[in-house]
Amino acid sequence: MDDRPPSTRRHRAAGAAHHQAKAAAPLMARASAATLARRATACVASLALLGATALLAPTARSATTPTATTRIVTRVPSRGTYAVVVSVAAPAAPESVSVFVGPQADRNVSMSPGGGIVLAFHLRLRQKRLVVRTVSTGAPAGFSFATARQPSATAPPPLVAPRASPGSPTGGATGATGSTGATGSTGTAATTILSPAAGPYKHLAWSDEFNGPVGTLPNPANWTQDTYGGCGDGTLSTNTTANASLDGYGHLAISADGGPAYDSAQLDGGGHFSFQYGELEARIRLPTGSGLCSAFWLLGDSAAPGSCWPQCGEIDVMEAISPTPNVVYATLHGPVTGSGNYQQWQAQLSSTTPLAGAFHTYGVIWRPGRITWTFDGVPYATATPSQLPASAQWIFDGHPFHIMLDLAVGGWPGSPAAGAAFPATLGIDWVRLYN
Repeated sequence: MDDRPPSTRRHRAAGAAHHQAKAAAPLMARASAATLARRATACVASLALLGATALLAPTARSATTPTATTRIVTRVPSRGTYAVVVSVAAPAAPESVSVFVGPQADRNVSMSPGGGIVLAFHLRLRQKRLVVRTVSTGAPAGFSFATARQPSATAPPPLVAPRASPGSPTGGATGATGSTGATGSTGTAATTILSPAAGPYKHLAWSDEFNGPVGTLPNPANWTQDTYGGCGDGTLSTNTTANASLDGYGHLAISADGGPAYDSAQLDGGGHFSFQYGELEARIRLPTGSGLCSAFWLLGDSAAPGSCWPQCGEIDVMEAISPTPNVVYATLHGPVTGSGNYQQWQAQLSSTTPLAGAFHTYGVIWRPGRITWTFDGVPYATATPSQLPASAQWIFDGHPFHIMLDLAVGGWPGSPAAGAAFPATLGIDWVRLYN
């Protein structure tokens, strides 16, 4: 259960936008031999003049002029679509970095000492060679990257937001075991489940595939639909039991509708299924819109509901707000001084394309004393006790956590813009735990 005071939910500063620029190619013209000779003479004279001017009055290099390039070439196992996550180390002084992955680029990303960046790219490789390079305005940028080949899939049907009726049948969860995954046996069609590429956990221990007829309520054996919860001070939506149901295409649809009073939903796994350690993943399509706050997170179990948070701990697998559609946040909340919402640690991942409107897989690999976040199968951030502030208490070992899914309006992302379209729908294809 979400035992936190409403004022403690998700307050983040929005990241700065990246700027892009295109360079125009010069035009070439034919010239006679005599014309070329005259132009060559003029160029020599001009260069000599420029050289003299530079010696007499040197000028500072523009802060946006590339000065250092670092390049890595690698081979991938096979052709196909890949997620590539590039981690650029924090510079010694403020600078701007452009990152190129194959034909894609994220240009002029501002960086400052003490803060690295994590950038995600998606591209289709028609050969097994991948080139990643950085161009920086200061010292050469230190970086690393990791890749994960994405499963082949056809375009999913558009998400709809069905309204559930109290008497709707419930959808079953798909669950089986096996070192390389399992095949589900419930819902409208069988589901082939592949083990995650990263991490040591390969045995499917629990899943909900959300298969079932349109309008079916979430499986009550797995979820309770909370009537509380939100996204911090200023949350405008009220959670109901009518705003989460299956869409008939194998998805759970959590919809936010209304205005100026809004309805949405929060699904709570507390009292149904809890776990300690393993790899948890969910394939999620973030909603497009304004004033929206989406979250896939874990809350520590408590023997005394209502008095647990922050002592029981919170692991935010994925949080996203509509003002930053290219960014997802990974966060730990627990006992710490000097933080109004008990935030102990946070990382973020920025994508070169908007994350809203497309399915991506968000996950954590939870081991004793170590939690790693993944995006489309690629690890991108890790938290350990030594990375927390001195006043923080690591409370992510020794007791189980349960799964939460929710969509809220207002609060951290602010109010929706005038004329913002509703309903907005958070789609979940599946949630799976491996141990």
